[in-house]
Amino acid sequence: MTTIWPHPPVCLVAPLYAPATGGVERYVERLASGLYAQGIPVEIATTDPASRRVSTEVRAGIPVRRFPTIRGDRLFYPSPALTRWLRRNAARYALLHAHNLHTLVPMAAAWTSRSGGTPLVLSAHWHGTGHTPARRLLHVPYRPAAGWVARTASAIVGNSEGEAALLRRDFGPRLPITVIPEGIELPDRPLGSPVGYDPDGLAGRITVLSVGRLEAYKGVARVVQAMTSLPTGYRLVVVGEGPAREAISDAAAAAGLGGRIVLRGRVPDDELQAWYQRAAVFVSLSSHESFGLTVLEAAAAGVPVVASDIPAHREACGFMPAGRITLVSQTSDGPTIAGAITSAIAEGRADDRLAWQLPTWDALVDRTVAIYRSVLATP
Repeated sequence: MTTIWPHPPVCLVAPLYAPATGGVERYVERLASGLYAQGIPVEIATTDPASRRVSTEVRAGIPVRRFPTIRGDRLFYPSPALTRWLRRNAARYALLHAHNLHTLVPMAAAWTSRSGGTPLVLSAHWHGTGHTPARRLLHVPYRPAAGWVARTASAIVGNSEGEAALLRRDFGPRLPITVIPEGIELPDRPLGSPVGYDPDGLAGRITVLSVGRLEAYKGVARVVQAMTSLPTGYRLVVVGEGPAREAISDAAAAAGLGGRIVLRGRVPDDELQAWYQRAAVFVSLSSHESFGLTVLEAAAAGVPVVASDIPAHREACGFMPAGRITLVSQTSDGPTIAGAITSAIAEGRADDRLAWQLPTWDALVDRTVAIYRSVLATP
């Protein structure tokens, strides 16, 4: 589909961009490719903490500019080079669409918007807090600055009603928020079909699957704890990478689980879909999410799901038939979680998603374009 777009290009401003992996990175990449497919000119301005110089490339037809951060900072992504470039070049764009308010990148876009008059759209991906004691402490002085960014935006895209509630709680009830769920990667194989993907000799084992960046708040260590209450025929496969990997490995060793925990790290999309197909159950015990993306992806692949009882996961239940997602309290102990896992496995995999109301990336792109048009039509 080609969209009539009588405006200059859109600039998506994000901390990282493909080939970097992660929830926000995938969101920005899917949005960019969707805009490009509709004939809307789009460019990316992002940081590259691993580099000391500015670089430019064209990736899948989309210009991508990468800017170094101060001393390779991968936590807050401060980049004077990105800020200077935005202030010099923002007038070339119809609007700036900034992502991830947990970093300083949207602040650079907000400064540019306020000083130069280029409209700002914000996708905050907001969790409402930091995920370590140090980050929670830093949120105290940062909160007023983040609120200024949110109030500078002409429009805010929320991933879920839960995220929208957090933004209004933290930054004011009058924020111009539109909730647009993230898209789901639908499997291209029949649900429940065997895949025969067995790189770690897990044939005949019952696979418990966890997918996501390995951070403490994701709760993978609690899944490891629950594995001690499950029979030895159960194996936990963890897909993802992050700073909590070593702690998860140490917890598995301390619990005497040994080969029952498989840390796969980052995997290609086709391998991830293969794991969804072979899993007996998917478990996500995250304490904070702006949207239950992996929960919905697993359920869309037919896998029964056990998830923490948080707002984003409660909303995910609304896209699924009753019983496909089992919610457990964030204070549940290992035996309780293990009981929920075995009960979910007993329900079996789903074999029909025809009546499911799943969000799609195409719908996200269409609704985001509608927001762009509304912003540009407002004096």
